[in-house]
Amino acid sequence: MTAAHRVASSLLAFIFHPDVAFMLCYGAGFAATHQFGQGAAGQPLINLAAPLAAGFLIRNGRSLSPTDALRLAAVHLAVAAGLGVGLTDLAWTLFQNLATVACSVATFARLRRSGFISSEVRMAVAVTIAAATGALAGAPVGAAAGFGSGATLDAVLTCWAAAWVGSSLLLGVVLTRARSDQPLADEFDADEPKPALWEAPAAACLIATLILASVGQGRPEIVLAASCAMLWFALRLGLFATWLGAFCFSAALLAYMSEGLWPAFADAAEPMRAELMRYLALALLAGPSVLVAAHGHDQKRLRRILAYRAMHDGLTKLVNRVRFLEVLDAATAKAHSRGSRFALFLIDLDHFKSVNDGFGHQRGDALLVEVSARLRDSLRSTDVVARLGGDEFAVVAPLTNVDDGMKLAKRLVETVNQPFLIDGVSLLPSITLGGVLSPDSEGDAQRLILLADEALYAAKAAGRNCWRFSSVAGEAEPVQLWRPGVEGQLAFDTVYLD
Repeated sequence: MTAAHRVASSLLAFIFHPDVAFMLCYGAGFAATHQFGQGAAGQPLINLAAPLAAGFLIRNGRSLSPTDALRLAAVHLAVAAGLGVGLTDLAWTLFQNLATVACSVATFARLRRSGFISSEVRMAVAVTIAAATGALAGAPVGAAAGFGSGATLDAVLTCWAAAWVGSSLLLGVVLTRARSDQPLADEFDADEPKPALWEAPAAACLIATLILASVGQGRPEIVLAASCAMLWFALRLGLFATWLGAFCFSAALLAYMSEGLWPAFADAAEPMRAELMRYLALALLAGPSVLVAAHGHDQKRLRRILAYRAMHDGLTKLVNRVRFLEVLDAATAKAHSRGSRFALFLIDLDHFKSVNDGFGHQRGDALLVEVSARLRDSLRSTDVVARLGGDEFAVVAPLTNVDDGMKLAKRLVETVNQPFLIDGVSLLPSITLGGVLSPDSEGDAQRLILLADEALYAAKAAGRNCWRFSSVAGEAEPVQLWRPGVEGQLAFDTVYLD
């Protein structure tokens, strides 16, 4: 590694350190908030600093500690000095942000602990509640900063609406980032309709065009069409894209309104009342799309969970008999049509009943889980291992030659035949394996299972903890039997049993 690479690696490690990233997020959000400008009630048009800091803490399961508050204050002072923010405004803004962050994080943590956040829809609701609570804590501070002791109810409500809309949208973006269902049946994701590459830019362009048209023609009702276009994000592009689209949609409208480019709001007789209404309008326009996206996410996730449970064993998480037979049928058809080889192994865990009877079903289940993990770890990603029921397992493994099948069988038997300690009891599991090769062995999937079963029973008769192969081709040959720990050269011979 060169010196430049080492410096770059050290710099990245420093930037992505949790405490440093926390301060950088707040600093960037505070700078962007300042550039957005202020509303009629003296509050930021959209506050990005507080929700970024709150989202960071929530994602990392942290509360706002005194040390974190000091870090935020230091960053706040440094950025404010660079932007030329006055001392009075500086103190009010810092106090408002700290109150918003603390209340948002505490509210979300309370909802999480209570078990409220059990779905993406509830997560969206929790984000909204947390943002509203944080805004409620910071709104009086923001109104007092703009109007002093003469802060009016409209000023407080406007500050609250501004903080609520900005925080809920940005918190949603932060908290839905990289929320995936990787543990859930990736093989079933192929059945889900995937959006085309052009859909995201097309939807974004459509929304941008509608926003520009509504501003240019002074007709706010065109924004309603933009909110309908947001359903494109919700139904096709996912929850994160919907949150992000709603945030960009709202930020663009606020930017136009801050420059007086929207006559419907710029010419209002009561600017503060008009500003309050536009924040509530933004919330109503963005909210339905987010809820639709969250509901759609929950439905897709539920389908994946049900599909996973229908095709996997609940204890070992291996595929079950139904899924295994589908894989075997597909492999057999491919072998017959293209001549590609694969091995079918049927595997029995030796003396499992005595473990259940002697040490209890809990230890027996733990042994099944451990053996399943050892089998899975011994195979490639292209191989499929299944639990057929009880102590019975099966493997379908694509191969290029016969020797590979023999070596794989040897590796499986050796890997399982290692000590396993569970609750003070040392067990030495072993498996007996019967295999068959296709298309060397002609026949359909059921015929292959029968041949592998015959090989399995022959291996059991030979003393277990060993393997044998069978085929419908050729004639019977002397058997080279192998067991773990037996010295001597292993001869990779196919055993014919018919």
